[in-house]
Amino acid sequence: MFLRLKQFISIWLIKMVQHFGPRKVEVLGRTYEISKDVFNPKYYVTSQFMSKNMTISKGDVVLDMGTGSGIQAITAGLKASKVIAIDINPEAVTFARKNVRANKLETVISVMEGDLFIPLKQQPLFDTILFTPPYMEGMPKKDFEHALYDRKKQLITRFFEEAGHYLKPDGCIQMLYSSISGPDHALKIAEKLGWKHTLMAHEKTLTEIFYIYKFSRI
Repeated sequence: MFLRLKQFISIWLIKMVQHFGPRKVEVLGRTYEISKDVFNPKYYVTSQFMSKNMTISKGDVVLDMGTGSGIQAITAGLKASKVIAIDINPEAVTFARKNVRANKLETVISVMEGDLFIPLKQQPLFDTILFTPPYMEGMPKKDFEHALYDRKKQLITRFFEEAGHYLKPDGCIQMLYSSISGPDHALKIAEKLGWKHTLMAHEKTLTEIFYIYKFSRI
């Protein structure tokens, strides 16, 4: 009950920021343009926290799943040789492409629209998959809500069922998750599907703790 209340408060705050917040923000020295239907990368801990703590090696091939504004793809693209960014929200795809162009990374980053791995028809292999999945309990009814809700952890289950087909043998997943949405449950789902994890970083806020986990095949 207490966790559900925390989720309700967090969702309300997110929607207020999305509605009333600025449409152009600066994060870690780079500018991002967004709309009310594209996750704001400045006013939530998750975007900056993941950008600061992801581990990308020079020349890596990277997949940014659920790219939103494109912040993780752009951060990864400063080192990677190639980044593919995917989002199910068509408006997020539009703004991610704008932000990629504004940061002059069009030759490195490609942005695609689609549901999880479906756009990857040629099944490329990646060194790293970046993922900040939606973790609130609920059913998305609008495009933006795909960034918030994962009903009964169905999406994260699908993700871990499919991700292994798109990783190099020594590749990894770097994923952010929150204490207000049962990270132990998410980790058990991953383990059952053949993944082991280590904790890369964590950060505590007033309402929750954010974790970044690194997953590799068992």
